[in-house]
Amino acid sequence: MEQLLHWCDMIGIVVFAFTGVLAAGHKQMDLFGAVVLACVTATGGGTTRDMILNVPVFWLADSYYLWIAVVTGVVSFYLIRYLQVPMRLLMIADAAGLAVFVVIGTQKVLALGHSPAIAIVMGVMTGTFGGVIRDILCGDIPLLLRREIYATAALSGGAALVILDDIPVLPGEVVVAIAILVTLGIRLAALRWNISAPIARIRPN
Repeated sequence: MEQLLHWCDMIGIVVFAFTGVLAAGHKQMDLFGAVVLACVTATGGGTTRDMILNVPVFWLADSYYLWIAVVTGVVSFYLIRYLQVPMRLLMIADAAGLAVFVVIGTQKVLALGHSPAIAIVMGVMTGTFGGVIRDILCGDIPLLLRREIYATAALSGGAALVILDDIPVLPGEVVVAIAILVTLGIRLAALRWNISAPIARIRPN
């Protein structure tokens, strides 16, 4: 189980770092800006989670997480210079990173002995706050605050993990896989069929 979570963590770092570089490309940033976006996108959610929980920040304890984000950022920067990367790919890659990090964050908080509700909230934070920081630095409204089905997908994945984790007959690997698929499936379905949440409107006088 720990090995699976470790590899999921690595995948999440790479995918979110890639989305940071894609966002930098659409804003025509230089290499430094792209690497900064790669790093904050990949580590922002987990950093916020660990600071709130008052535990060692994960990339300070294991610096290779940060180095993976940096290397991914540099490689992706030069890769997208020679490939035409559509905005749709950014959304799909972000969905994959969201799914992985929500589950990783929820599982970590459960392992620390916190309640299921806290685990779900921290899982959503892990999956979304890196993207929030990325979007703010790019001057965009964060996906979390738009009418996109984004937070709903994250909440569903975290809740699925918490519920399935209480079923003894299900192996931990299966629980993690299902929770990732729930988050990813909801997010991709919303992208595919343009499903969105109701927006706040002020009635005219």
